[in-house]
Amino acid sequence: MPHQTQIEIRAARLYVSPRTRALTPDEAETRRIAYAIKSLDCPTGMLETAAKEIAAMLWQPCNLIPVPSHTGDTRANLRLCKLIAAKTTGAQVRDILTRTAPVESQCQRHRAAQGRTPPSAHHITRKTSSWVDALPTFIVDNVATSGNTMQACYEALHFGTGLVFADAAHNPRSHFIF
Repeated sequence: MPHQTQIEIRAARLYVSPRTRALTPDEAETRRIAYAIKSLDCPTGMLETAAKEIAAMLWQPCNLIPVPSHTGDTRANLRLCKLIAAKTTGAQVRDILTRTAPVESQCQRHRAAQGRTPPSAHHITRKTSSWVDALPTFIVDNVATSGNTMQACYEALHFGTGLVFADAAHNPRSHFIF
């Protein structure tokens, strides 16, 4: 079996689960924002906070690709990508990923202690006739829990770096930019 390249994930904040210990006020705020930006009903202030912190990690023209939700909908992450792009120079938003089938929410799986969904079971694929310019490419999501959704996106594209507001994965492929 050939060696699989692991995606690098960059995060604006560390996401701490309240199941591990009592959260500090800042950690509780990170959790509130991370959950809120998953929704199309997210208050503008929270979305602006996340976009500003994520945009601060970008220093050159790039592609921003929204991660599809567990149902395949990219609208919430597309909204986040557009706000990030508005706060950077030369960022282009490319909505080029989809799911061929829905999957169970990773959040729900973690709450139910069901374990991680492997990247191959995420059903993420590149949309037909999609393209991106030859620029650094960032795959954007609200939170990395296990890192497997990001890995599935990377495997569908064969390139890119994960870019999230908060990272709960706490794994070696994650790099925190505070």
